[in-house]
Amino acid sequence: MKHYPYLFSPIKIGRLTLKNRICVSPMTITGRGEEKGYFAQDNIDFYTTLARGGAALLTIGETGIHSRTDACHPRMAHLDDPGLLPSLTRLVDSVHQYDTFVSIELVHSGRRAHPAYLPDNGEVWGPSPSVNHYGAKVKEMTEEMMNEIADAYAEAAFMAKFAGVDMVMIHGGHGWLLDQFLSPLNNKRTDEYGGSLENRARFPIMVLDRVRARCGRNFPIEYRISGSELIEGGLEEEEMAVFAHMIESKVDSFHVSVGSFHDPATMVRMFPGPFFPNGVNIPYAAAIKKAVSVPVTGIGGLSDPDDMEKLLEEEKVDMVAMGRQMIADPFLPKKALKGKSSEIAHCIRCMRCNSGALIPYVPYPNGVVYCSVNPVMGRLREIARENSFKTVEKKILIAGGGPAGMQAALGALERGHKVILCEASDSLGKTLSYSDHIEFKQDIRKFRDSLISRIEDSQVEVRMNTVVTPELIRSAEPDLVIGAIGGDPFIPPIEGIADNNVLYAASMHRSGAVPGNNTVIIGGGLMGCEEAIALAQDGKNVTIVEMTDIIAGEADGGLKQMIDEKIAYYKIPVLTGCSCRMITEDGAIVKNKDGEERMLAADSVLIAAGVRPKDSETNRLRDTCYDLGIDFIAVGDCKKTGRIREATASGYFAGRNA
Repeated sequence: MKHYPYLFSPIKIGRLTLKNRICVSPMTITGRGEEKGYFAQDNIDFYTTLARGGAALLTIGETGIHSRTDACHPRMAHLDDPGLLPSLTRLVDSVHQYDTFVSIELVHSGRRAHPAYLPDNGEVWGPSPSVNHYGAKVKEMTEEMMNEIADAYAEAAFMAKFAGVDMVMIHGGHGWLLDQFLSPLNNKRTDEYGGSLENRARFPIMVLDRVRARCGRNFPIEYRISGSELIEGGLEEEEMAVFAHMIESKVDSFHVSVGSFHDPATMVRMFPGPFFPNGVNIPYAAAIKKAVSVPVTGIGGLSDPDDMEKLLEEEKVDMVAMGRQMIADPFLPKKALKGKSSEIAHCIRCMRCNSGALIPYVPYPNGVVYCSVNPVMGRLREIARENSFKTVEKKILIAGGGPAGMQAALGALERGHKVILCEASDSLGKTLSYSDHIEFKQDIRKFRDSLISRIEDSQVEVRMNTVVTPELIRSAEPDLVIGAIGGDPFIPPIEGIADNNVLYAASMHRSGAVPGNNTVIIGGGLMGCEEAIALAQDGKNVTIVEMTDIIAGEADGGLKQMIDEKIAYYKIPVLTGCSCRMITEDGAIVKNKDGEERMLAADSVLIAAGVRPKDSETNRLRDTCYDLGIDFIAVGDCKKTGRIREATASGYFAGRNA
């Protein structure tokens, strides 16, 4: 039986025949590479792993074409530097081993260039004179400048072709230079390159013509656009459909995203987070598909093969692209092809992977590709090296069947160990039970279910309703015990906190407790803010009380922006710099930094002060193991409280490195 017949049918882009309809969307990782933006071995390993997973087309992200006037990221790769060729060639050769075509995204930042990353003789160019968001003066491009940049695009494409790249993607969306010329938000010219759509399209068309002339008819060109800038006065769906039809004969396919960095608020749709449905941007791709006859690729938080198959069957798009999901599970294509979709590790859209280098939305680029649900990312080289080492089979006993415990079991299995996984309750993944009750946590629910599916289909011996005790450790005689027993809700020293109207965000979903129609939340961290949004979506009144001056401070850059937007959208009152002094049957008494008190009326008070490790229980397990000469490792919240990534990573590597 063929699974997903539409998803796994071939398609032609120009003269290339892709083996399926799955593409890896452009992702910029050279900032995690060498100083000049050359591809380090870690970068090559990253792209090669994505290719091994079975995608038909992989696109290397944001690669510059004109170093003197363009750099938006530190260590950004540039195709006007021949020094890039050796590492690019090695990358392409490595990806080609796995029957995957390689594209590369050519970009110029235009007025968004960061002066700190330009050479001493660098300048910032754009369609119209202005001052950019970094305070740099933007020079209006003359026709001579346009010709220079158009030639640079053409030469960059030719250099990519010379390195073995199969096609190029010209980035004409997201507020980069070509989009700046097209968009009335940035293009204020009164000459033949401004005003009407036909005039604003002249420079993008000049670039396409130069690339085609330099690289030939048989070298496919994909054009990336924003189906809408989602900004008042910017490019909208109807105009973009006209533009796409205008350039259709000059390109071989379209890749349709949305938004523009002209307004950072659109980033929440450019990289849609958990508050948006999967595939939220597909309607914009569908509109472009109606206007053109070449293939159109859709993108936007896709992760489920069932959804993608339906989009293809209904002819909304011709291909689908994923970025963050392919980091979460590069092998999604192969799992779907083999009918093992239940084992796909779903991206939870936490924004951890792309927020780490998204200048200027984070203060520093962290230089590492991290993933909350795939602990291997960022450590591919050492994993590959360790796989060559012979291991001695061990018996491993794991206490706790949450995400850390399940990942520990899977990591141990990879190295050939025998695993017993004990869970005190009647179900695995109990700590993620909140995902069953909060609508925008469906991605976490899917991730939890995939973990459970992988455990159930493995050789792990699972013992439910089983607490790991000293007696069990003695009888099992393991070589290693991994403690993954989690944490308990932190109980702050507040008068009245034992009252019946007090609930705990960390445990209420497991107990089935439901807050009332008027709720005060004590604690404005990520947990408290998400619970507030969920209650507001249910039509309940909620107020957040936070001791510090910032809410959701631990959220990664992109997610923090989405949290702030939702808090504002639902008009949720937020009292920062305030603490709770007393809880009564009528609500909570809070005071600010000046000592001024006020009563917040509520029928429920929800404590979202986080969790604390179960130190006493963990220490009992550790002491028992040490007394018996057995190794012990604590992982997840019972070692140090954190988010899902900390749990999955600590668990996986504890099991793998046993």
